[in-house]
Amino acid sequence: MKEPQDEAQRRRAVAWAIALTAETHLAPDQYEAELLEQYAQGHITLDQALLRLDNRVQHILYRSQAVRPLTASQRTELLEQSRAWNEQHHITGLLCYSSSGHFIQILEGSALNVHALFARIRQDKRHHHVALLSDKASPTRWFPDWKMAYAEAEPHDFFWLMGYLDARNHNLVQPQLPITDPLLLKLLARFAQG
Repeated sequence: MKEPQDEAQRRRAVAWAIALTAETHLAPDQYEAELLEQYAQGHITLDQALLRLDNRVQHILYRSQAVRPLTASQRTELLEQSRAWNEQHHITGLLCYSSSGHFIQILEGSALNVHALFARIRQDKRHHHVALLSDKASPTRWFPDWKMAYAEAEPHDFFWLMGYLDARNHNLVQPQLPITDPLLLKLLARFAQG
């Protein structure tokens, strides 16, 4: 099949594909829609769009609360288990823990592996009140060198971070960033971009 040459033809092809998949599980998500728009405008070819889809990185950001605050040895054990699992399944990310027993975590990798891990996390009896904050794809990893980066935050900073992330979900912007941890700043910067 020959690829459409002009923008009008590409736009018709994209509109046809979207109409065909509307109201089905095949309907494009935000990342796929962005790639379709880039294709329609002629910025990328169909082959380039398909390659980017094949290589996309799924990001899940969630928060939860420990049933009981974790001791230092429990946190170490959790990190060792997480890093081993993540290395085996090509997952990277960041875990933030507060002494108040709250977690914020971002997981990134293939959609299949990240969603499977998140399903396991939801069943983990060490925490509850698991709330999904974001589930989206992008072309790159945000924490490529970390099987599981780890940051601890004081309760005040942690609750500010949770408030900021919740505000971003509602398109609100917090005016100041009292967070100083470089990993958390990287998380905030990446989350603000998406």
